Amino acid sequence: MNAWSPPASNAQLDAMRGGFDNGNGLLASFGIDRVVYVNGSLAARTSVSIPDIGHMTAAQARALAAFDGVVAVVQGGQGNTAALAPSGATATVIQNSLDGQHIQSLTTIDASVDHLARFRSARLGDSLQGALIQSLGH
Repeated sequence: MNAWSPPASNAQLDAMRGGFDNGNGLLASFGIDRVVYVNGSLAARTSVSIPDIGHMTAAQARALAAFDGVVAVVQGGQGNTAALAPSGATATVIQNSLDGQHIQSLTTIDASVDHLARFRSARLGDSLQGALIQSLGH
């Protein structure tokens, strides 16, 4: 038996999926920057930036795909051997056999939208959290 229902209103769709585009356009951007500093000097940087996800270029898509599976290795001192992460994992490996080193590892995730009210739903948060976990090689 087929029951007919009227189409859902924009307000109902807004509550169900976190928002809708009314034709005015929507700008969402995403970037990840991973850096390692040793004694204040940049030792490694891995980053990707997509300034407009809706109009991602082929070069940006390749850069994003290439970010997955990147293993950055930073070694200080003698006798360090990196046991590489499993294939496809994204990781930063820091090995140090020196005393008195100041080592900083920072991961910055920049996600923004021009109409934050359209992204009230937890679904965006879940998607970004999944991307974050994936980027950390977990």
